[in-house]
Amino acid sequence: MPGMLKKHTVELCPEVSGKITNNGIPIKELLIERSLTYADEEYSDNCMTNAVGEFSFTAKAIKSRLPGNILHEPVVRQVLEFTLDGNDSETYIWATNQHNITCPDVCKSHLSNLNPDICNDEEVFELVNVEAPEYPLIVRSICSL
Repeated sequence: MPGMLKKHTVELCPEVSGKITNNGIPIKELLIERSLTYADEEYSDNCMTNAVGEFSFTAKAIKSRLPGNILHEPVVRQVLEFTLDGNDSETYIWATNQHNITCPDVCKSHLSNLNPDICNDEEVFELVNVEAPEYPLIVRSICSL
C-alpha cells in the first residue's frame, strides 16, 4: 500500500531540438506544436521556428501516483506536429507511444537532433528500445531516422 501513495517522476519528453526544411531550405516562422499525454493528463505547448528553421522544447516531466499501482500500464504519448498554410491536416515530425515512465535513450537521441523535411513522405519506423526490448518504439515521422 505505501507504494501507491508515493509520487513517481514520469518523463513525458526529453529536450527537443531540430531544424525543419523544405527540400533543404530552412522554414522560418512555422508553428511547431507538442502534445504529451499520460493517463488522463495532457500537456501541450508550441514554438515558432527561427530564421534558420530551428526549433526547441524543454524537457517535460510530471509527478504521478499511477506507476505505484500494479494494475497500471504506463504509456506516454508524444506528438510533435505542424500544419502548413492552406493544409487541413497536421504533419508529424514525431509521434510515438513510450511504454515506461522513463524516456528510452533511443528516443532522447533522436529528439535532441530532429531533421524533418516537408518534402519527405511520412514513414513508420521501429526503433530498438534497449532499456525495454519488449517495447520497441514505433515512430511516425517525416524525419530521416
